[in-house]
Amino acid sequence: MKKNSAKSVLIVVTCAALCLGYYFYLTHRDSGKEKEMSEVEMVVSKDLEKSYPKTAREVVKFYNRILDCYYTQDYTQEQLEIMAEQARGLMDEELKENNPQDLYLESVKADIASFEEEKKSISNISIEGSKEVEYKTKSGKDYAYVDVSYFVKSNKKGQKSERVLQTYILRKDENADWRILGFYQE
Repeated sequence: MKKNSAKSVLIVVTCAALCLGYYFYLTHRDSGKEKEMSEVEMVVSKDLEKSYPKTAREVVKFYNRILDCYYTQDYTQEQLEIMAEQARGLMDEELKENNPQDLYLESVKADIASFEEEKKSISNISIEGSKEVEYKTKSGKDYAYVDVSYFVKSNKKGQKSERVLQTYILRKDENADWRILGFYQE
């Protein structure tokens, strides 16, 4: 009987070890799914040289993804600098000349600080549909006008939420890519 009892204990211990080993394997294995990237990581990792947005609307849409990251996401100083570079990568040369990288970055930081100080947040960004984009040709150059509506909430006492309408002006460059030339608010 002792032999049967020893065999039974050995079988139970072996089964328990196998069960624990399998449990450990299941809880610590790589499930095959890649870690989802945050919006900031997606914006920072976009290679504009290889996959520049094809339409004026797509340029404005990507630019607004960057703006949304500035004001609503967590990021490092390095990621902020890369996002600012990405934003400048969407700009027309004329606008870049008026906004050198270091001054542009400082301006972005100041805007973000002001937004935080005033306890504002962008709750919605609405870009007009592709059929509403207005195209014009002036002096042999192609221009596009893309309207964007921002709903800005204020959590500061005494301030109201507001809707801000902004029109982006884009111009085609020598590579036929749409670049942001400027914008105005209505």
